[in-house]
Amino acid sequence: MAYRAYVLADYHVHPDFSIDAVGNIDEHCRAALNKGLAEICFTTHYDNDPKIPAKVRTMRINGELHQLSDKTVKTYLDAVEKAHKKYFPRGLKVSAGIEVGWFPGCEKELTALFSKHAFDYKLVGLHDIGALSFCYHKQAEKCFSRYSPEEFADHYFSLIKDAVDSDLFDSVAHLDVYRRYGQGYYGEPILNIYRGRIEPIFEAMNKSGMGFEINTSAFRHGLDQFYPTMDIVNLARKMGVRVAAIGSDAHRPDDVGGDLDAAAPVAHELFPYCDE
Repeated sequence: MAYRAYVLADYHVHPDFSIDAVGNIDEHCRAALNKGLAEICFTTHYDNDPKIPAKVRTMRINGELHQLSDKTVKTYLDAVEKAHKKYFPRGLKVSAGIEVGWFPGCEKELTALFSKHAFDYKLVGLHDIGALSFCYHKQAEKCFSRYSPEEFADHYFSLIKDAVDSDLFDSVAHLDVYRRYGQGYYGEPILNIYRGRIEPIFEAMNKSGMGFEINTSAFRHGLDQFYPTMDIVNLARKMGVRVAAIGSDAHRPDDVGGDLDAAAPVAHELFPYCDE
């Protein structure tokens, strides 16, 4: 393994508790060790919008889908704690996070969820608008077809602002993930829709201390910049908003730690002793 002057933690990993992921917690932990990571934080999906299909509002436990509940969440957290006890003596910290899919009216449910369960890291992401996922190839075009780029941006950033204003989370996931399929649908205009819309979000994040992630999965999606782009990263820094973590958004063990070495210089504030 090549020498690096810093240790890396992957703070966005989906084991097979997430219905769109493969590979169990143990397999992901072994992959993290093999890649020399110091920490892995699991961020199983929690998508409970009543407008989306019931199958999505689940976690997978022992190969079977179970509706989201306190019991399923506890089963997940117990599995992460068990892995931490197993792998920490081997040099890997294993943390328990959650990636919540934001939707209007979810604050009461999430407040109750977070009061009952101790997550190490609470990540919020936006994947759906109007019960259609712009992150899912089978629905993205139908979602985008309803809006001009500006209309889509108004909906997207308004929902992100609501999530930030809730003050329930540590970090925002993949801030401009709409580029995954939106860049092909809308073309170049999609790259600039954040302007004039993201600044109020950054102002709110700066006041609350909330951060955002550098998400490396954009490279796996065929894009040439992380989520978010460097223009957005630089604007966030200018406004005093912090990078909270870097994450691969892995949905299988082979993707754990993917491109974190490339992301580390972008998130240089996470590595204060690293020569830039």
